[in-house]
Order: sequence, then C-alpha cells, then structure tokens
Amino acid sequence: MKVVIFGATGLIATELIRQALAMPEVTSIVAIARKEVQLDADAVNTSKFKFVMIRDYMEYPDTMKAELLGADVCIWTVSITPFRLKEFGFDEVKRVCQDSAIAALEAVCEANAAQHPSKPITYVYMSAEGHSPAITTKPLLFPEYGLMRNNTEKLVLEFGAAHKDIIDVHIVRPGMVWTHLTFWRSVQASILRTINVVTRVIPNIARTELAAAMLDQITHGFEKQILTNADLVRIGGLALRALNQAGTD
Repeated sequence: MKVVIFGATGLIATELIRQALAMPEVTSIVAIARKEVQLDADAVNTSKFKFVMIRDYMEYPDTMKAELLGADVCIWTVSITPFRLKEFGFDEVKRVCQDSAIAALEAVCEANAAQHPSKPITYVYMSAEGHSPAITTKPLLFPEYGLMRNNTEKLVLEFGAAHKDIIDVHIVRPGMVWTHLTFWRSVQASILRTINVVTRVIPNIARTELAAAMLDQITHGFEKQILTNADLVRIGGLALRALNQAGTD
C-alpha cells in the first residue's frame, strides 16, 4: 500500500509516518512538505520512506504528479489554526486551508486518471471537531474562519462525489490533539487526561490514538465517511491495544 501524506512535518503527520513505517501493510510512504521531514532516531523500515519537497501546496508540476501516481491512500493534514489568523491574514489562511486542499485533490485525480486504478484512491481530509457543511450560521468564535472550514468540507465532499471512480473521500474530525512532546504540551495532556476520567466535555484525543485510528481505517476500511472525535478515540484506542497485545504475545 502506497501512502502519500501532505503536510508531513506536522504534529499528526509525523506520528502517522512513525506508525506507518512499522506496518507491513504499508510498502511505501511519500511525505510531502515544504521543509525536510526528520525521522526519529529509532525509526524502522526507513527504506520505504521518501521525502518530497513542495514549494507551494497550490502547485503540482508533472514531477510532483509523478510522486502521486499509483497512490493507494492520500492523507491531507495541512491547515492553519484560527489562533494564527492575525499572523497570516484571512486570505492566506483560506488559501492554505481551502484552496490548497482542493488543488491537492485535483492533482491526485489528474495524476491517476489515465491509470484507471482498480479501486478508488482513499483520500482522507483532516478537518476538526465542530466543523460541518450542515452548519451555515456564523460561530461565535472566529466566525469567518469557521464558515470557511465548514465550506471546505462541503467542497471536498462534492469533489469526491464528482470523481468517485478515481477517489474515495473521507473526513476525520479530531478534537484537541494532545501529546507529551514538550513541557507545556505535557501539562495540557495531564489536564485533559484528568478531565477525561470524568467526562470528555472538551473533545480531545491523544496524537498516538488519532494516527492509529486513521491508519486502522485506511487499512481495514472506513466505518463511515465522516469520523468524529468520539469515533477516532474508540477506533484508535482499540487499534493501540491490539498492537500492544501483539507485541506481548
């Protein structure tokens, strides 16, 4: 299985790569990013990993499309959070979060259309909990951003419906993603894990769980087209427990 990951230097993408390298089902990983991906020192099976630098996620020359050819799975993880709106400006945020996402879909289809894949390419668009095409009213926080992300899901789903012979589109909506990579992230993780004992009122998921859930679904098939944070926590937890059990047998 050839897996292409867009935005490969991100928090989620690096964990996807780490776990996918250890999976026998994954035979090739193409990591696309604007700067070089640094693999962990203990990374395994690195021979199946390939880094491809991209200048702009809006531009896919023939050399880039050649890297997309023959993909079984593509995972889009590129985004800018609303907390960085002032840093980039809304137009640039929309270009990265929406226009680039559609450009990547188009590039994947164009690269593989002539090949007539035996089954559609699985395309996973990573959104976030709280976004939905069904929401048309402005949210209280970051209203313009929220509507844009809702509309992006709509455009992604519409594109998939129009090209279903080539691409099979799925959306994942994780909540707040936590990890222990840094001191402050560890503090955040500890707080969320404590709250989770009583309630998951704040939708959240461990980075390892999210990556495990996505890899489980691309390997064994998606339960449904759109997976919520609760779905991802359940699937990822089961996948990690199964992996740990296999390691002790």
